[in-house]
Amino acid sequence: MNVDMMFITTCAACKHQRKKCEPNCQLAPYFPSTKDEDFQNVYRLFGVNNTIKHINSVADDQRAKLVETLILEAKIRTENPVHGCLAIERKLRAEIEALEKELEMVQNNISFCKKMSMLQMTKQHLEEELDRSSLALVSP
Repeated sequence: MNVDMMFITTCAACKHQRKKCEPNCQLAPYFPSTKDEDFQNVYRLFGVNNTIKHINSVADDQRAKLVETLILEAKIRTENPVHGCLAIERKLRAEIEALEKELEMVQNNISFCKKMSMLQMTKQHLEEELDRSSLALVSP
């Protein structure tokens, strides 16, 4: 029964290293046993020692965000081993450029429609004036 409890509380890092998870384990708060895949990705990219060095290099209140960033970087690197985050940045940049071009086209279309509307109103106004003036000439 005690062995089962140890297995449940062992963090993913200690489980990977096949050692008992000590109460002062630096990786336990960030890699519980349920985050085994996340730890494996971070381990493959950074290693245990570098991960701990990264964690120790930031303030306590920033550590969770740092680990979240390491997990994201490792996951992206696993999905795209050649370009990693750069591939995502390029893809997003291309999408932004395409959307900016689409926005410009829509704005041009709106501008064209406004001009057409103004011309239509001017035409209608001129036709009404012409009708009034022709009626005035025919009436006397």
